[in-house]
Amino acid sequence: MRKKLAVCIGAAVLGLGTLPVAQASAHTAKAPGSESGAQASCPSGYACFWPGQNFTGNRGQVAGNNPNFATLPNSAHSCNAGWEDCISSIRNSGTQCTVYFYSLRNYSKSGRWHSLARGDEVGNFGTIYHDAAFDNTISSNKWCSS
Repeated sequence: MRKKLAVCIGAAVLGLGTLPVAQASAHTAKAPGSESGAQASCPSGYACFWPGQNFTGNRGQVAGNNPNFATLPNSAHSCNAGWEDCISSIRNSGTQCTVYFYSLRNYSKSGRWHSLARGDEVGNFGTIYHDAAFDNTISSNKWCSS
């Protein structure tokens, strides 16, 4: 697992950090099948996520900003509502910038959030982010900072 992470940890509840506004773009999501372990792939240009730690289970992926993960398609039905509150590992295969993941819909800074630099991955939120409570809470994502 890559050790190089640009981590911005924030929880407005604790009064920590702020995020710059990200640029908008259209969203897409796919669940192309089941993958496991470090062999799990993430296509260039996407942020990918898995319901299991260490990149296990069916993969979902997004390109662009997504204010509500409950509306993202999950063809494997591994979650109750789309992909909301179901993600345990993430990878940024974007080609331009950092992706921010939020525990609340609409990129709300009043909940938890973490950033993931281009080319980085997190297989376990408790180990890498030191925030096990972030597991299964992601509800939106936004790309890039200005």
